[in-house]
Amino acid sequence: MRLKKLEITGFKSFRDRTVLDFSDGIASIVGPNGCGKSNIVDAIRWAMGEQRFKALRAKKMEDVIFNGSDNASPVGMAEVSMTLSANGRKFPGEYGDCSEVMISRRTFRDGESEYYINKVPCRLLDIREFLMDIGVGTRTYSLVEQNRIANLIEAKPEDRRRFIEEAAGIAKYKSRKEAASRKMESTRQNIVRLNDIIREVKTQLNSISRQAKKAERYKALKKTMKEAELSLALQTHSDLAAQLKSLKDAHDAITDRGVEVKTKLRELEASIEDIKAETLENEGLISELHERLYEIKNETNVNEQGIEFSKGKIADISARKQKNLTEIEMLQSRKENTLKELRALQTRIAGFDERIADVTCSVAKSRERVEELKGMEKTLHQELEEKKIEHLDVLTEKARLKNMLADLVKRNEDIKKRSESYSFEIEENTIKRDSVADSLSGLKSSLKSDMEKFKYLRENEGVLT
Repeated sequence: MRLKKLEITGFKSFRDRTVLDFSDGIASIVGPNGCGKSNIVDAIRWAMGEQRFKALRAKKMEDVIFNGSDNASPVGMAEVSMTLSANGRKFPGEYGDCSEVMISRRTFRDGESEYYINKVPCRLLDIREFLMDIGVGTRTYSLVEQNRIANLIEAKPEDRRRFIEEAAGIAKYKSRKEAASRKMESTRQNIVRLNDIIREVKTQLNSISRQAKKAERYKALKKTMKEAELSLALQTHSDLAAQLKSLKDAHDAITDRGVEVKTKLRELEASIEDIKAETLENEGLISELHERLYEIKNETNVNEQGIEFSKGKIADISARKQKNLTEIEMLQSRKENTLKELRALQTRIAGFDERIADVTCSVAKSRERVEELKGMEKTLHQELEEKKIEHLDVLTEKARLKNMLADLVKRNEDIKKRSESYSFEIEENTIKRDSVADSLSGLKSSLKSDMEKFKYLRENEGVLT
């Protein structure tokens, strides 16, 4: 497999679309300093999935996009497409039937990146696994920079092992193993966090269950209290209604009794008037008899039998008069007793009216109390619902803060890992620098020795001739 064609658009110094065709017979690209030879290598490395902007000789990833010049305006996108030819071999996996495979990478100034294989969108992981299957990588011997050969020769055993593993084609599986290990570790951490969350949720669930049971008991007690109050109110109302009815019946009976007494009293008053009238008639009759007696005395010679009869009749009338006077006194006494009884009945009726008013007021107060209790129950129910909503909001905020804390912890771990990786790279670069310094010192010594030999040869050129 070999690199057949490279298309660069908007990458570093290549503003316009540039196509490099690596056909048979092309072995190298030459040119003066600053013409962009290293940018072509950076474009190949970037298309292969390089994420270290320092390896691309940039301060940040957006620097790979053409930033403008005196004669050209900046662009908003960089794209590199690399075409690989099978060259008599087969590509791995689903690309085994393809004679050529195009790998493309595109990035924008907002930081968004896109990856393609044969113009089909894919992931960066897909590109890396494909390159691992064909034995190509951004950090191994696939791209040989200046002084890279010396680094390969003087590499540490672990670095040399990485080169051998890539050449043998097991780097992909090792990478998958490491990714699987990271996923397993992440899964373990997630399980630990999940267990912590489950324990916390169980604790909160127990607390909420207790609160729910308390609320249920409160509702049951409230319901029982409401039923008892309603039963008491109904019983009180029933008792008061029965008492009111009995009082009304008593009042009606007393009223009827009073009517009867008044009727009887009127009858007695009428009888008394009749007796008075009869008495007045009798008194008139007595006066007439006296006059007649005077006449009889004047007429002493009237029939003696008539006189005796008149005397007997006068005696009867006197007896009847005495009897009528006695009966008048008895009726007067009965009249006074009846008036006393009437006044007592009126007093009792007034007392019953007051009791009826008190019972009516008590019933009104009981109804007001029932309405007040209903309002209190409604208010307590609303407060309970508000407390439940506040509790759910607190639980939601607590879970969100826990998730944020877990995310921050994970980010902190990622930063630590990146810091360790950067430290390792710094150590590598320091070793490389020392090696280059040693090589440079050796080259200087060799050059000095060669210059001395050259000078010696020039000085002895005439003698040797």
